[in-house]
Amino acid sequence: ETMLPSCRTWDYGGGLREVAVIKAIEEYFAYHRLDRPLQAFQRDVERVGLRHSPSKASSGVARDVSDALADFCNGQQNAFFEAWERVLPEVFRSGREGRSLELRLHAHFATFRARQILEAGGEPEPTELQQDLEPFRVFLSERGTDEVCGDEELLPLFALPFILRPHTQPPVNDIFRPRWFDDLRRDVEKALRSLEPSIPVLYDVIDPPQSGSNDEATWQGSWAELIRIADSALDAASTRASGLPVSQDLLASGRNQLAGLREHVPGGLELQLYSQLPLGPMSPARNVRTRASTARPQLPRDLDFARLGHFICNLPEVRRTSPGGSNSSSSSSNASGELLPSRSLPAVLRALLQRLASAESPLARRRGILFAVACFDVLGVHSQPEALPALLGDPSTAELTLGILAVLACEAVGRTYVSANLRCVEKMAQLLKEQPLDSALHTQALAAMQRLSLRRATQDCIIELGLVEWVVGVLGWKAEAIAGAPSEFSLEFGSALLLNLAMRTAGKRRCAAIDTLMVALNLVEHWNPQIRSSINGTLYCLLSLRSFRIHAQQSGLEGILQGMHARARRGGDDIYARQVEYLLQQLNPEDDSLEAEAGAESGEDDEDDDENFLEEEELAGLLLGDRSGHAAEETLRDFLATPAVAEAQSHAFRDFLCKQ
Repeated sequence: ETMLPSCRTWDYGGGLREVAVIKAIEEYFAYHRLDRPLQAFQRDVERVGLRHSPSKASSGVARDVSDALADFCNGQQNAFFEAWERVLPEVFRSGREGRSLELRLHAHFATFRARQILEAGGEPEPTELQQDLEPFRVFLSERGTDEVCGDEELLPLFALPFILRPHTQPPVNDIFRPRWFDDLRRDVEKALRSLEPSIPVLYDVIDPPQSGSNDEATWQGSWAELIRIADSALDAASTRASGLPVSQDLLASGRNQLAGLREHVPGGLELQLYSQLPLGPMSPARNVRTRASTARPQLPRDLDFARLGHFICNLPEVRRTSPGGSNSSSSSSNASGELLPSRSLPAVLRALLQRLASAESPLARRRGILFAVACFDVLGVHSQPEALPALLGDPSTAELTLGILAVLACEAVGRTYVSANLRCVEKMAQLLKEQPLDSALHTQALAAMQRLSLRRATQDCIIELGLVEWVVGVLGWKAEAIAGAPSEFSLEFGSALLLNLAMRTAGKRRCAAIDTLMVALNLVEHWNPQIRSSINGTLYCLLSLRSFRIHAQQSGLEGILQGMHARARRGGDDIYARQVEYLLQQLNPEDDSLEAEAGAESGEDDEDDDENFLEEEELAGLLLGDRSGHAAEETLRDFLATPAVAEAQSHAFRDFLCKQ
């Protein structure tokens, strides 16, 4: 009888390792006299050609994932989708998550060339862009709107092929931003890594993989690259400290190095890197505000918001009675006998801010948290109005509290809620004027104050507190008002705050009483269009006052504006040119003896305050850093809701939404 080939009898068909596995399986079946399985196995081996071509089991799948990610980044659509179909099972690709990802992927490849041009500082040619978008339009017509899969954030993709210059039109222009690309790449890699077929352990039994030198060399290279990036960062910081501008080439090189390195470090793509964030999103007037048509708030059913509010608003001495500290599972009781969690207050505030502002959380859930804070009075605005001023007065909680208030103020509901506590607004104004310019507290306080100044009650309060004089001092870099030069952030948010206050009659009069005109003229041609627009808007409001108009005419404002208009026309900036034309009309009205219509007065409704821009809020990232949501969820475990509480909260939340 012919001896059955064994793992020690090679025939070099599809490679030593593959043949060794086949022979071992055949030997196993033969030894146990499993004749039928042996015959079926041998037939299938011949059918798929395992004896004649190397298997992908040991390295092919891993290469498929790596190659697919490379094809994704390089815009190779056909090669990517071939690997996509090989790695991912049909049940995933046809499911909700798979269809959602595929829709985003087709949008990615359709806009790949345009995004490269924009990143290089160019402008996509409209005809070429529409040609690139045509396959995506065909894809949408074949698939239909069911590809939304219940996710409202995907709806802008359906408008993409039908909009001229979509990279300039919100909300479709989000697709052309680096953050959209990074989010998609992270989701694609997660799907590929989690669903790739596992390599049979038999391969390692037959021929264990070699380890050591290759991995060590890879990590040595990663560490060397990290050192080079750190050296570049130190070089840039040293240059900046010397008062010299940092080379854009140096910054671009560092960003590219970091982007390439994070792909080779486990978990690197999940980290939020501040160097990769664009500067634009911090502008208070970025693009066009998203109105009330944003994602519907989703109430998180896991939290007991009343219990959370009791903890946050309790007196410090009550919280300090907790015997276990922040690392203990023990609890204490408040005056009503309710058990208080042993978590530290800063940890709880940070966890709440994480829920409100984490970019990893869907917008609907973040809005749900924001609405819940107002609905259940988590910060004690109505039930304990002294709580927020106390939190702002405590150095251990002031910064986090300001961060929470700044996020709440991104939505009309949040502004209404916070503005109801004018003592809190007064404390914020005090912090704003006392803190060093562009410090962490100053940054959060200025952002919160500018957003809250959309409300008339807040406008009245802070005008009375002298914020007009303070912000004019910041914009004019007056030593008696500030210490140090204002950053671009302070100029952006400060000019937007001044515009909101100048819309009020009291604000106009305060501006007219000080040297606002000269401050405005120093910024009216600032390179940042947001600052220019806010300053132009402020001038437009102030020119409605006859006394200010006469002063401006005597100061030669007309000649300055005419020169600005000519420069804007030569530069092709039609928007800026129209703004200057409006200012010229306001400077020289038909009847110079009349005052313009007075600004909105106290007591009027805030019906026009419907701006919701929570999805644009990124300042909270300065406080949260790269912390994952795991620590936040662990902290909030002490505030889990029982089923009865969750049901009661759900009813109250629905009633609250109906009233908005």
